[in-house]
Amino acid sequence: MVRFIMILLFLLITPGPLFADVKTEIIEVEGFGVQFCEAVQNGLIEALKQTKGVAIDSKRQFAKAIKEKAVSKDGQNSHQVMINERMQSSVREVTQGIIHEYRIVDSYKDDGQWGVKLEVKLMEYKTPGFSPHKRRKMAVIPFRTKQCSFNVCGKRIPAAEIAGLFTQKLVTEFTQTRKFTVLDRDYYEEFLRERDLILSPDTPVAEQMKIGEVLGVDYLVVGTISDVSSSINQYKKQLTGETGWERSGLFIVDYRIIVMATRQIKWSDSVKVILENDDYQRLGADRPELMDQAILKQAAGDLVSRAMDNIYPLRVAEVQPHGQLILNQGGTGLQEGLLVDVFRKGKKLRDPYTGEFLGFAETLVGTAEIVRVTAKISYARIIDAPPGAIFKGDICRRTKHQTANQENTGKATDVLVPDNGGVVLPFD
Repeated sequence: MVRFIMILLFLLITPGPLFADVKTEIIEVEGFGVQFCEAVQNGLIEALKQTKGVAIDSKRQFAKAIKEKAVSKDGQNSHQVMINERMQSSVREVTQGIIHEYRIVDSYKDDGQWGVKLEVKLMEYKTPGFSPHKRRKMAVIPFRTKQCSFNVCGKRIPAAEIAGLFTQKLVTEFTQTRKFTVLDRDYYEEFLRERDLILSPDTPVAEQMKIGEVLGVDYLVVGTISDVSSSINQYKKQLTGETGWERSGLFIVDYRIIVMATRQIKWSDSVKVILENDDYQRLGADRPELMDQAILKQAAGDLVSRAMDNIYPLRVAEVQPHGQLILNQGGTGLQEGLLVDVFRKGKKLRDPYTGEFLGFAETLVGTAEIVRVTAKISYARIIDAPPGAIFKGDICRRTKHQTANQENTGKATDVLVPDNGGVVLPFD
């Protein structure tokens, strides 16, 4: 009884339907056949092929069911016979509502073969939230290792465990950038169990359409962890008797971003992280059991930030009237107090040998400090820039150690933002 009441309360307080969000789409297709009814059938089957969010096996079953149904009235095959309401309902039933309805726009006969043009209303599963198709799709594959185990604070930790933890942190960091659709490749068994549940006969077709939305990746992130080590040693000062701990850590990884379709390497880099006492304190790793997590998080953050600086650099989304900047990225990859140099995009650069587009020259126009970070955006205050020097669209890069005598010229970016919107990556 208590369980029934809990379920009832859940249904009452849950906003909107519990099932998949489904929308309708109208498409035009053509069908051909020796008989008029065959041409209509083939047109409906062609519409099924274009349906999004339906598994291939389901499409085959629906196509077979359509072929078994007559689509003319009283056995007549004349194109002058209108498809009646009973036939509409029959097609809707055998396709479980995927083909919601259709109408014959035109028909003709040529060399003994019928042709028809159909307007078909299809049901399509709509992915919740921001469409994953509007971002490039990426998967992080568990990294390889050059050793069987690593020495972490005097203990030998299996390399597979280190690689698994590092992969999870990379997935988190890439997801937090909100620039890629990051696909899961770790919890495949859990996915299969959920898939089997959704494909059960009692599940509405709108829910089953989710299976057809399983995405393939555009890019794979792969790599090799060369070395991981950390140590902690207690010290005692002889003069004062003061005791403390000396901590140190090392993480070295090489990685590549590969185009799935062609196996072409589009970006490769190496990341070396060295942590000392102050670094561990900054990361809140004041205990030995936290040191391995701290260095993995730092390495994952460095890898993603360096990759994103060359793919999707931070940009000024808005300059507020009082001079505060709104940047187009938030999440765990940015922290309050981080300094960024702001660059103005200049002329296009091309390789003098190949003519390949290299990006744009950048000119340093100011420096800002990030003062607040949210899930999607961050806020920064200008600490060094002439009045009115920073504009919407300017590029921000993490400040490196600079001197006053350095030339105010940033490195060329290979990200192109066309005038009509969108972005052209160095991958493209």
